[in-house]
Amino acid sequence: MITSFIKKYILPKEVDFLSALNEHAMTIKKITDDLYRCFLENDEKSCEAILQDQHKAKEIRDTNMKDLLDTFITPFDRESIYRVITELDWIAISVRHFVIEARAYNIVQLDDDYAALIKKIQLQAELLTAGFKTVKSSAKKTAENAQRVRDTYDELMDTYVSRMAALAQCEDTHKVFIHRELLAQLKEISKRMRMCANSLEDIVMKMS
Repeated sequence: MITSFIKKYILPKEVDFLSALNEHAMTIKKITDDLYRCFLENDEKSCEAILQDQHKAKEIRDTNMKDLLDTFITPFDRESIYRVITELDWIAISVRHFVIEARAYNIVQLDDDYAALIKKIQLQAELLTAGFKTVKSSAKKTAENAQRVRDTYDELMDTYVSRMAALAQCEDTHKVFIHRELLAQLKEISKRMRMCANSLEDIVMKMS
C-alpha cells in the first residue's frame, strides 16, 4: 500500500513517448491509405474512415499532450516531443481538409497524376512510421528514413510543379481553381510530413 502511494504521488510519472508517437504515426499511415482508396478506388467507406481516423488521431494527440504536461521525466526534451505531436496532428487535419474540399467541388474520382502524388504521401507516412520504430534500436536507420521522407517530398514537388504548369495552359478557369486548391493541399500534407521527419531526426540527435 505504501509502495503504491509512493508511485502514485511521489515518484515522477514516466511515459513511453516513443511508443505513443509511433502509435500516432501509424494512425497517420492508415489515414493516407484511406485517402488513396477514397479517391483512386472510389471507396466511400474509406472516405468516411478518414474523418473517423482523424478523430482518433486527435484523441491520440490530446492524450499525448496531456501526458507531456503531467510528466516530469521524458526520454528527450519536451519541446521535441511537442513538435512531433503537433506536426502529426497537422498531417491528419490537412488530409481531412483535402477530403472536405474535394467533396465541396463534387470530386469523387482523381486521375493518375493525383495517384502519383498520393502514393508519395503514403510512402512518406510509411517511412515516418518506420523511423519511429527504430529510434531506440538504430539511429542510423531512423536518420535514413527521415532523409527518404525529404527526398520523397522533393519528388512530389516535381510532379506538383509539372501539374501546375499544365493547369496554367488551361482556359477553363473553374477547373484551374479547383485543381490548384487540391494540388496545394496535397503539397501541404507532404510538407508537413517533411517537417515531422526533421523533428524525428532532431530526436535521434538528442538521444545519441
